[in-house]
Amino acid sequence: MAVLRIRMLGNLEMEYNGREVERDLTGNGKMLQLFLILSWAGARGISRGKLQDYLYDTRSANAGNALRVSISRLRKVIADAGLAGPDNIQYKNGNYVFQDPELTLEVDAVMLEKACARAASESDPGKRLECLQEAAGYYGGEFLPAMSGDPWVESMRGKYQDMYVDCIREMCRLRKKQGEPEEVEKLCRRALKLCPMEEWSELLIESLLSMKEYREARRAYDEAAKLFFGHDSHESGRRRLERFQKMGSRIQMMEKENQTLKEELREIGRRNGAYRCNYPGFLDCFHMCARIEERRDMNAQLMICTVVSRNGREIQDDREMEQYSESLCQIMGEKLRRGDVYAVYRPGCVLVLLNYVEKRFLDRVKERIRSEFREKCGGKATLRMETVKVTECGKG
Repeated sequence: MAVLRIRMLGNLEMEYNGREVERDLTGNGKMLQLFLILSWAGARGISRGKLQDYLYDTRSANAGNALRVSISRLRKVIADAGLAGPDNIQYKNGNYVFQDPELTLEVDAVMLEKACARAASESDPGKRLECLQEAAGYYGGEFLPAMSGDPWVESMRGKYQDMYVDCIREMCRLRKKQGEPEEVEKLCRRALKLCPMEEWSELLIESLLSMKEYREARRAYDEAAKLFFGHDSHESGRRRLERFQKMGSRIQMMEKENQTLKEELREIGRRNGAYRCNYPGFLDCFHMCARIEERRDMNAQLMICTVVSRNGREIQDDREMEQYSESLCQIMGEKLRRGDVYAVYRPGCVLVLLNYVEKRFLDRVKERIRSEFREKCGGKATLRMETVKVTECGKG
């Protein structure tokens, strides 16, 4: 029996008996959407009304005619491609059904659902874990990311992500109960790549600490800063900061193996230019600087650098903003002094603590950074820059 495998979770991929499906079915447009919806619906089928809603956002005579024409064309395309017989799409009991007695259809999203259902019905922890592992293995990323905005895709995306998150949570719980921190580590590292969440960072650090992998725990802690402070969250900033600092305290409290205090205090990595730290570390530096200013004038200035488009508007592309942030950080590390400190507050926004800088030199510093940034990004973006004296921030 022939096998047609369709991957919808992550990048769209289709294989027929191990070979990639021809471009006829992997192009763009209504034909592809219709094929994917029918494949996803499988033997249970899908109603004419829902197909019209998904494809045309309306249930009109025109939409109905367009759907019938598309169904007819798709039958021929599927048959010509050799994927199924001429009657591959049938209308049964008010539903359109894509099936062929000689074809086995495997859709990762559907198989994920089925594996989750089996896990929910299992009372034996071992068998339940096997079902959860199978389910999580099908998840390769967001549901059809290339089709973002399509009503059908958007209605399904959150559903499958939630299923994956529930799978990882339950597997971590079972693995922790069985005393298997190394398995929790593997689960969390993969989950952080596919569905980044602060929860996975916390579980990862916890598992590394239990295995006495302190250096790895520190690395995971630094990476976690990007999740805790690099995106918007419904949780208050103060609460997130407390949770993050609690993780750091746990790492510091654990006994270090083969390390002395002097070794631990030694700065690692690049030592030229300004000092880069995460946002909680920047807060500590800022608060300490504000205290010193009470006794001695350091002429300390807080500089807030925000990336905007060249016409001054906000940039909506998150990935683009992250790239701009790294470019800006590279400039800070190269052009500022060793006594200065900087951190990414969120993608596209970098905070800088300038120490012992006279106000008359501030404009030069700002122009140097802005000029370097424009050159680095090819003039596609610029910086909105604001400076305020540290003592003034303290009064607020």
